[in-house]
Amino acid sequence: MLSDTCRSILKLAKSDWGEQEPYWRYEDIGLFSLVLTALSAILDRLAHLHILPRSERDHPGLVLQLTVIVLLMLALYLVLKLRYRQAVLRPLGWIWPPVAFVIIAPLLGGFSAAGVALCLHGYAHDPRTPPLVGFLVLGLILGPVLEESFFRGCLLPILACGLGTTSAVILTAFLFALFHGPANLVQWLLFSGTGTAYGWIRVTSRSTTAAALAHAAYNLVLILFARS
Repeated sequence: MLSDTCRSILKLAKSDWGEQEPYWRYEDIGLFSLVLTALSAILDRLAHLHILPRSERDHPGLVLQLTVIVLLMLALYLVLKLRYRQAVLRPLGWIWPPVAFVIIAPLLGGFSAAGVALCLHGYAHDPRTPPLVGFLVLGLILGPVLEESFFRGCLLPILACGLGTTSAVILTAFLFALFHGPANLVQWLLFSGTGTAYGWIRVTSRSTTAAALAHAAYNLVLILFARS
């Protein structure tokens, strides 16, 4: 049974995108990026006018983070829905993965986070421990949903159509790392490594849901180590 599962995974990894080939284009990626840039500029302007405290802009609280993530999720949905009048969630890969990946994805995310936490013990990349409620909302649900929707659901398939799957996974992982603003080489490696793992899960499972499960498990284990 294990060998059959492995063969199925390898078969998925080698096959093309098939019915999941994206209908969106690079212009849509640009539109979403424009929304992201505009939102950042608005926050900067609000901070400049002292409407938004500079400390809140630099270190957003739960309400601001929640607002920004919801707006970006809505923007991505509307860009695709209004331009193409087609279904959005399923083409982005939000389908239930094969049973094997319901187990594999969280395990891979959890073990990766445990390895990172143990290797970087005493080398915390963010000394602040977020509030538990905020983490549960942002770290386990909204954060993974938004990031996996864009990077693995939207960006990876369109890059794969032009560059091939392997190059798309690597490039998406690099952009994923860049998005998180790593401050040093260690953080670059961590974000790129986890981004590559999420991309591999997305490709082999054909499911963004599986990548999000790995992402959420990774965040959960990291916060458990941070609070221990």
